[in-house]
Amino acid sequence: MKKILFFIVFLTSIINVSAAKDPYYIKSVSFNQGNESLIPIFRLNEPFQFSFDDLMGSESNYYYKIVHCTRDWKPSNLKVTEYLKGMQNLRISTFETSFNTLQAFVHYKLTLPNRDTKFMISGNYKLEIYDEANEKVIERRFILYEDLVSVALEIKKTRNLQFAPVKQNVYMTIDFNNFTAQNPKKNVNVLILQNGQWHNALTNLEPQYVIGNQFKYQYDEETNFWAGNEYLFLDNSDIKLVNHNVAKITRNDLFEVMLHAKYPLKESKFYTFYQDINGGFKSRNALRQNHNTEADYAWVYFNYHLDKLPASQKLYIVGMFNNYQLISDYELKFDEASQAYTTALLLKQGFTNYKYVIANENGVILDELNPDGNFFETENQYNALIYYKTESDRYERIIGMGKADSKLITN
Repeated sequence: MKKILFFIVFLTSIINVSAAKDPYYIKSVSFNQGNESLIPIFRLNEPFQFSFDDLMGSESNYYYKIVHCTRDWKPSNLKVTEYLKGMQNLRISTFETSFNTLQAFVHYKLTLPNRDTKFMISGNYKLEIYDEANEKVIERRFILYEDLVSVALEIKKTRNLQFAPVKQNVYMTIDFNNFTAQNPKKNVNVLILQNGQWHNALTNLEPQYVIGNQFKYQYDEETNFWAGNEYLFLDNSDIKLVNHNVAKITRNDLFEVMLHAKYPLKESKFYTFYQDINGGFKSRNALRQNHNTEADYAWVYFNYHLDKLPASQKLYIVGMFNNYQLISDYELKFDEASQAYTTALLLKQGFTNYKYVIANENGVILDELNPDGNFFETENQYNALIYYKTESDRYERIIGMGKADSKLITN
């Protein structure tokens, strides 16, 4: 059994970029407002927090750097002084040491904007965290937008009857109101995200109709998403409590949580609603006050009874807790004896959403093969971002954001 931290042995995007792999000792990386991880899309100058745990257990110096990016997540040509008021490579000064936990760790927190770092423009950004040796240990994307145009989203059932039971369609209307856009059909680009994931983001969409100051996108197929299923969850807020999805709890160097054997939900062929937080996680110790430092870490053992996949496919467990990284740390291996896929993950105590995904040998998630099925009734969150750049502009600003929930899906 895995007992000690030191034995711990890319998110693929259609926008041609991969997420950096976190070191084994960095856990619970999240953007948040409060104690719950959030999809990192914020209004320009709206305060938010970024936090992570260092499981080495001793206080270290970490420094942050903010990089402005193009729409396809390449570093832009802007100088730092053109997008930030402040300096780069500043030390993260807010941190707390864990208290009364078996796994020692230090919890780091950064609030943005702050007195040393203020954002001047909207757009795509990367937050990079460096250690004392100037080695990058964390990289995360976040987005800042302006409220200059109105964006309305409607979630519809797809009109393609072949996929009506398994897909959702997004209708969108952009109302430019009083915003004067130069050649908007050329200079405006949209991006649609499902639950904040980048692997299936839709972009380069042309408006289907232009009516006055409005762009309307009402496609039958181009804005379809595989609906997926509700996220699975683990709630070990009381780490000693066996509940409906926890089969057994033991304690060695750390607590070890054995989950009940899981079977693919697609085999039931019926959708069942249960509330999720669309892939998020929330650190929580039900018996303590400070969840950041008093929520412990535990080894969680997953057991998924899926038929053995072809050699060209792999099974992963993902969510916001690991930034949807498709790396070996989160791959499940097929166990011939139990005829199931298994793995063990070191997770922080609390409420964690996760899901199983199948990816091909190139790291592309195969949503159509979702082992828990695709059901049009699934509750998903959709975000639309409106990018704007003229020929004379040096960067793409985000002039609007729309959000909708598929629980309001209509025909």
